[in-house]
Amino acid sequence: MTMTLKVKQRRQQRRRAVAYVLITAGWAASIWVSTLLAPPPWLHTVAVFVHLASLIVGLGAVLMVEWYALLWATEWRSVRDLRQVDVTLKPPIWAGLIGLLASGALLQPDLEAPTTILKLVAVLMVSINGVALTQWTAYLGRFPRKMRFRALPRRARIRFIAAAILSQLAWWTAVIVGMLNSTT
Repeated sequence: MTMTLKVKQRRQQRRRAVAYVLITAGWAASIWVSTLLAPPPWLHTVAVFVHLASLIVGLGAVLMVEWYALLWATEWRSVRDLRQVDVTLKPPIWAGLIGLLASGALLQPDLEAPTTILKLVAVLMVSINGVALTQWTAYLGRFPRKMRFRALPRRARIRFIAAAILSQLAWWTAVIVGMLNSTT
């Protein structure tokens, strides 16, 4: 391994570590702010709209990236296609997640309800998994354009699939719990 590759990898590790801290701090700040504010009804209505719009943008983009990942895994698309979709949809994914955290702070969640705690943990898992998946983007970028999923080392395939499953479980847990909380 060349020295410049090692330096690059260390730099990427530091960026990811900073991203883990920032996303966790943003998540905690959103919860903390929610305990301080009692928004007027009009602002609550705006926050619900922003929350739903952010969910559509963020989850929609995640579904597209993971759809392309499935297409790559089943050899219907190339790794290059997956990488292009991933890079293209990263901004809407993060915009959606940030929108969810910001608007969620204005929705007055019941922090004593177990379902709310479950939703908050799911949102944190989505966030942390999202940061971890940035490592995949760098990893996939080193492959030849026509690299097949089955050519990956077994451990990498398992981690790739596990990250996608975790992503879907966490997103849909947050969605379902949010829906249940808002209708009861």
